[in-house]
Amino acid sequence: MTVPQPTPEDLTERAAIDRSARYPVMFFFTSAAAWLLFATVMGFVSSVKLRMPGLWDDCPFMSYGRLFPVHFNALVYGWAMQAGMGVMLWMMARLTRSRIQYPILLIVMGHVWNAAVATALFCIWVGTSRSIPLLDFPAWIWPVFAISYALIVVWVVPMFQSRRNTLFYVSEMYLIGAALWFPWIFVTVNLLINRGTAPVMGAGADAWYISNLIYFWMAPVALAVAYYIVPKISGRAIFSYPLAQISFWLLAILAGWTGFSRYMGGPFAAWMPAVSGAAAIFILLAIVTTVANLLLTLKGCSKLWQFSPSLRFTVFGMLMLAAYAVLSAISSTFYFGQNLQFSHFLVGLDTLAFYGFFSMTMFGAFYFIVPRITGSEWPSGERIRTHFWFSTYGIATMIVTMLVGGVAQGGNLAQWDQTFSISFINSSAYVVGRAVAWALISFSNVLFLYQ
Repeated sequence: MTVPQPTPEDLTERAAIDRSARYPVMFFFTSAAAWLLFATVMGFVSSVKLRMPGLWDDCPFMSYGRLFPVHFNALVYGWAMQAGMGVMLWMMARLTRSRIQYPILLIVMGHVWNAAVATALFCIWVGTSRSIPLLDFPAWIWPVFAISYALIVVWVVPMFQSRRNTLFYVSEMYLIGAALWFPWIFVTVNLLINRGTAPVMGAGADAWYISNLIYFWMAPVALAVAYYIVPKISGRAIFSYPLAQISFWLLAILAGWTGFSRYMGGPFAAWMPAVSGAAAIFILLAIVTTVANLLLTLKGCSKLWQFSPSLRFTVFGMLMLAAYAVLSAISSTFYFGQNLQFSHFLVGLDTLAFYGFFSMTMFGAFYFIVPRITGSEWPSGERIRTHFWFSTYGIATMIVTMLVGGVAQGGNLAQWDQTFSISFINSSAYVVGRAVAWALISFSNVLFLYQ
């Protein structure tokens, strides 16, 4: 079944919607791209420091314990969140045929968000962090994040309520889910950690937050993009709408149970990591069926991948999402997880999520959206191809070196008669691959920001 062609009235209306979205969406996109370059450069620098621990020994600001959290938080809050918010606003406006209201307020709140990110990174860099992954910043900063996010994304809800179509688009379901799920997980984890929760449970809550950030925010936004771009470019309706709905509800029901499998064997009730691991395995079903649904929609249209950068990035991102779900399910079992949970494997898995599937899908959205809201084509198709291939090479290098290095490190950690330093020395060669990967990705993002 093909997608109906737009009428002249539809095209006029879309142009008006794009004009209303131009300034706030481009603000979020440009800010996100700048933070992405900073984050990837910091990823390279922190990898070099990990490989050569004696480097910059006299400078506490250049210790790995500060460089890596700065990189990780910039990648998530600076790049991923802002890219996702810009995409959410434009897509919901297009799907519901609503113009963006109060664009100046959105830009002001975007400045507040950027100020919060910069303040959080500064606090981490000067040594006032709390050593809680993705919640390293001082406790007083998180309400600023929560309020600015609410005032940015709140406009998605009235647009959804005023939609003209009686049938929900799949992308609308994922967008409204992401808009409402993130405040829940972010506020919940900060209230738990900042209200005197025992450190052990605080670590578990943080693992729950990271897992749910991936499954309850990044995956829905990325899937919303895929379910929008694939039919648009292929000119076909989704292969199976009921299958898409089932996958959405499976993700909605199961994602909240994940996270605790990161600490299997730890000081938690045995059922917590067990249930968490089972949920990660069942989520694999939802992710794989979603990716299959999208690929079946594109069956016979493989030539489009060569000519559409948006489709190329989006399809690659969906394949990486499937790879992440498979590896996450495998590492959630006790047989594999007991040796991998404190190794390089986890770093590779998180990178596969935050950059492998989410960022690549966002690039696909950027290449689709920006020409429509600016009325200008991208300056160079060659730079887009270079961006894609260097990102792909970097992701592949990161995945192979970190996952294989994690297996090697985990094997050493499992030997009771070996010290931790042995596992670090034997896996140090793989850290070189990690530095090379971030160098490749940083180069690709220089081109992306320049464009």
